[in-house]
Amino acid sequence: MRRIAPLCQACLPALLLLAASQARAIEIVEIEEYWELQVGEPDGPSSSPQVCMVMSHTGDLNTDYFVFTVNHHSHPEFVPGGMQVQRWSGEDVAEARIGPQEGTLDHVEETLTWRQRMTLGDGAVTFEIDNGSSDSWGSFGGTGHLRVSAPSDAVNLNSYRPAISIEQSGVNYAGNRVRSLTLQRLRWIDSEGQVYELVAPIDVDADLDP
Repeated sequence: MRRIAPLCQACLPALLLLAASQARAIEIVEIEEYWELQVGEPDGPSSSPQVCMVMSHTGDLNTDYFVFTVNHHSHPEFVPGGMQVQRWSGEDVAEARIGPQEGTLDHVEETLTWRQRMTLGDGAVTFEIDNGSSDSWGSFGGTGHLRVSAPSDAVNLNSYRPAISIEQSGVNYAGNRVRSLTLQRLRWIDSEGQVYELVAPIDVDADLDP
């Protein structure tokens, strides 16, 4: 496994340059983002805080991309508590699935961790939440409940840009109840099974309360 540091917004182009120096093409087929949410004092009745995560395999939000909502559902209408994954196609939600945990966050000073994973295969890009851990919900993800797929004729995921996840994700309600939302590390896996890892960490919202 190769480790690459320091972090830059153009991480994937850096990987491709590395490949060129080794005279082989990198075809990325899996991307993993590891996230951590530190909650200060949640409020059950108002279902706060609420977090919305975004991840795209195209490098923009013009076509298919994915959303993960924490402590609420937003489609087809707002529902407090729980989690939801969504596949967006442009400005429309094409698919949405909810996790089995439906309660609201209710533990003071708790830390949630999870992995957001995109994989390419069988004519589709699949987005899934797994390895989730929290005090309020226990373990979550990895059972298929938080998984959606987008049809794709792409041959790789090389258009992925970490900047989309970093800039578009954040706390969309009650940011004063959050300590931090942090991208801990990134992993790229190519078609030959080579793993490239970048240890961040990056707090994605500088406006969060300390």
